Amino acid sequence: MPLQFGIWSPVCGGWLRVVNHEANLSTQDLVKLAVQADELGYDFYYIPEHYLNAVHGPNYNVADAWITAALASLNTKNIKIVAAVQPGFKLPAVVANLSANIQNQLSNGRFALSGIAGWWKLEVESYGDIWLPHSDRYARLEEYIDVIKGLWTVGGFNYVGKYYTIKGGILADQPTPTPPIFIAGESDRAINLAARLGDYLFINADEPEKTAALVQKVKRLASDRYGRQIKVAMSAFAIVREHTAQAEARLEAIYRSADWQQIEYFQEQIDPNVVAHNKLDISQTIEANLGLSAQLVGDRYTVINRLKEYEAVGVDLIVLKFESMLEDTIRFHKLVISEYRQQSSLNCVHVENRSSV
Repeated sequence: MPLQFGIWSPVCGGWLRVVNHEANLSTQDLVKLAVQADELGYDFYYIPEHYLNAVHGPNYNVADAWITAALASLNTKNIKIVAAVQPGFKLPAVVANLSANIQNQLSNGRFALSGIAGWWKLEVESYGDIWLPHSDRYARLEEYIDVIKGLWTVGGFNYVGKYYTIKGGILADQPTPTPPIFIAGESDRAINLAARLGDYLFINADEPEKTAALVQKVKRLASDRYGRQIKVAMSAFAIVREHTAQAEARLEAIYRSADWQQIEYFQEQIDPNVVAHNKLDISQTIEANLGLSAQLVGDRYTVINRLKEYEAVGVDLIVLKFESMLEDTIRFHKLVISEYRQQSSLNCVHVENRSSV
C-alpha cells in the first residue's frame, strides 16, 4: 500500500520553539485545519492530548484534544480522526465510552485512538496524577489499552490488574468498526506493547537507516510473537518550496529565531528515559517531536525522494507538521502529495502490466 499522509493538529499553537511563534490557536482554527486537510485528501488528522503547553511552556494555552476530535469528526467526511490519550487524566472506561460515541455518532467509523505513556512530570502532577517511572508508565498504558479494547468488544467485561479493575463492564454502544490503536514510543516497552495490542507504532522522525531498524523490529515482533500485522507511523516536519534554496533559507531563518531559553527548559523537563528525545542534539528540539530530522526540506523532488526512502524501509504513514499549518498544508499537498500519488499510481500500473504479460 502506498505511503499515507496525516496532519498533526497544532493544539499547542504551532510546533516550533521560536521567538515569534503561532500561539493560542483556537479550537475553531484546529477544526478548520481538519476540514481543509479532509478536502485536500489527507488520510489522518492526529490530535495530541496535553493539558500544559508542551511546545511553548506552561504559561501558554492549549486546546482540548477530545473537544477538537469531536468537532473535527462532525465537520469532516473522509479523513480519519486520531485522538491521543495519556493514562491518569481519564479512566480507561471513560475513554472507551468517549471513543465509541465519536466512532458511532460523529465520525461514521473514522475514529482512531493513540496511547501515550507521557514524559512531562510537571503536566502529570499539575493535573492530579501520580508520576511513575518509565517502565511503570508503559505497564499502566498496557492495562489501559487492555481495558479499552475489552470494553469495546466484550459484553460484561471483567478485568483485574495492578492499576485497573473492571467488574461487569458495560458499553451498550460498542464502536463499529473497532477503532485502530496507535502506540507512541520507541523504547523496548513501547515496541512490545505496540506489537501486542497496536495497529500502528508511532515514532519520531529519524534517518531512514535508523528508522528501518525500528520498523523491522516491531513488525517482526508482532508477526513472530503475537501472530499479528502492524504498521508504522512517523511524525515529521516539512518545508517545501518551488526551489530547494528557498526551503533551506526558510530553515535557516527558523534556526536564527530559535527560543533557546524555551528549548533548554524542555530539555530539562523531558524524562531522560524517553528514548526518542535523547538521540539528537539540542538544536533538534526546536521542533517538539524532533521532526526536522526527517529532512523533508527542499523542492518537491527532493522531498518526494526522501519520502520514497521512508516508504522503502516500511514506514506506512507520515504525520506532518508545518511552520504555517493552514498555508503549508495546501502547499505540501499541491507540490508533493499530488505528485507522489501520481507516481505511485503509475508504478502500480506498470507492475500490473508486467505481471499480466
